[in-house]
Amino acid sequence: MYKFYIGLLDNSEEEILLPVNPEEINVTQSGNTETYNIYQFGEVVRSGDRKLLKISISSFFPLEEAPFVMTNNLEHPSVYVNKIYSWKQNNKILTFKVTGGYYPIDRLWMIEDFEITEKAGEVGDIYYTMSLTEYREFKARRITLSNNNGKMAYTKDYQGARPVTKVIPKTYIVKKGDTLWKIAKLQLGNGNLYNKIAQINNIKNPNLIYPGQKLKIPQNEVRL
Repeated sequence: MYKFYIGLLDNSEEEILLPVNPEEINVTQSGNTETYNIYQFGEVVRSGDRKLLKISISSFFPLEEAPFVMTNNLEHPSVYVNKIYSWKQNNKILTFKVTGGYYPIDRLWMIEDFEITEKAGEVGDIYYTMSLTEYREFKARRITLSNNNGKMAYTKDYQGARPVTKVIPKTYIVKKGDTLWKIAKLQLGNGNLYNKIAQINNIKNPNLIYPGQKLKIPQNEVRL
């Protein structure tokens, strides 16, 4: 059964289980090409790095319980709306994941657009359309310049990893709503290191962890 979760990266308590599943998810990944016109040759195209993923979903927050409502703790529609507006206005980095699906969208996102409407005859229900844009972390860069005959010259571009600045616990207890990606992000500073946690704990399926499970956390990883 599909379930849709969205919430703050660093606070599992601030996570929303969407009460009514969207009928579909639109995932867009555009190309990043540049076209040039070469004299006496014509147009050529150059491929660049990929653009950010974008997701669009539409559903509604119901005022009352119904058989199709996915959560056992239905909040008033205004609670969901105010929380999402707050995330958007404060440029919060979010997680968005779908359980029961096959497309790997469990990554970091920011809310691009959030539009709500109310329909006649459905007083209290709030319909919404939400667009998310992928948030991609980038490495710090240090550029060294040298003075050569009065001119500044580029000598070095450092893109190495930053050392870990926080103490990494040796173990971690899985909480409700956790994924290995989220745990790796919070404990190691890089969600893509989830496979390191899976390996050290002999987890064959990284999607199968459960609340209360005690995990070993690698001690020799670095924050990227």
